[in-house]
Amino acid sequence: MERLVVDGWGRYIGVDHEQIVVRERKDGSYKEVHRCLPSSLRQVVLSGRGSISIDAIELLAENGVDIVLIDWRGQVTAYVSPPQMRTVNTRREQYRAYDSPAGAVLAKEFIYAKMKNMSATLGTLAKTRKDTSPESAEALRQARDEINTRIASLEALDIKKKRCDDIRETIMGLEGSASAAYWNSIVTIIPEEFEFRERSGRYATDPLNAMLNYGYGILEGECRRAIHYAGLDPYGGFLHVDRPGKASLVYDLMEEFRQQVVDKSVLKIFSLGQVKPDEFTLENGVCKMADSARKLLLSELLNKLEDQIRYNDKSMKWTDLILGQARGIAQYLRGETKAYTGFWLRW
Repeated sequence: MERLVVDGWGRYIGVDHEQIVVRERKDGSYKEVHRCLPSSLRQVVLSGRGSISIDAIELLAENGVDIVLIDWRGQVTAYVSPPQMRTVNTRREQYRAYDSPAGAVLAKEFIYAKMKNMSATLGTLAKTRKDTSPESAEALRQARDEINTRIASLEALDIKKKRCDDIRETIMGLEGSASAAYWNSIVTIIPEEFEFRERSGRYATDPLNAMLNYGYGILEGECRRAIHYAGLDPYGGFLHVDRPGKASLVYDLMEEFRQQVVDKSVLKIFSLGQVKPDEFTLENGVCKMADSARKLLLSELLNKLEDQIRYNDKSMKWTDLILGQARGIAQYLRGETKAYTGFWLRW
């Protein structure tokens, strides 16, 4: 099954003879640019300025296809999902777990996996730069060692009989210092002309942050889909604090995949010199990608999500792995498994 990405301006998604049709406005009229069966799709991503008919939304929902709207900053502005799967028992257990040791176990695992992936990513980057850029390689290794120290502290953290609220401040403190070391070392491998100084969060101030934010938006859509199909409540997280409208559990799950899916894809683009500074502009203090840079990133990420990965002696797509982790959370909450293990790779 494929993911349909409708990007750019003036595009319209409609229905013709029970098929999904994408048309583009040119010279005052709409011309067909894509046609497919809804049963062949798993997700539709809308980015840019366009429109979709109610008929198309209904047909996609009937075929279990979710729709994700992402703006130019990489923020998911809307998410339309098919009717819920079996959820009652799973969600009851999810809500109970927040105030039990099970919730603390999940919160710890999300951050443990993230930091292990940080360490592995820096190790890979250092290895590939050992001969060409020894100073950068050394900075990356030092940051990796610092992160490994934080990992050891997290492993030693006793969470028996603890709740999420009891350990959140501690584990987020460890994650914060690990992230600072991680991004400070990444500064050394980004060309100076892109003016990357630090991870700036949702309002990107430079090209690297702009691409990271957009990439995390794509990852968010994939994790939302996984959470939905696992029968979980996307707003009932364990690591991230509950706030109105904040899909906390989606952000929890994303922590396991940020480095391996998004960071590596974005850093590859900069390392290969595939984008130039003039493909980015500042609008009201926020860095915006040109269409060429955004389309390049979309292609890189969507190909990555469909790539095969070897994990636990199985070969699977990244999309299936993300879904598998979401289902693992649900199984753990329902008591079908005794433990939950976050995803991380050695290299």
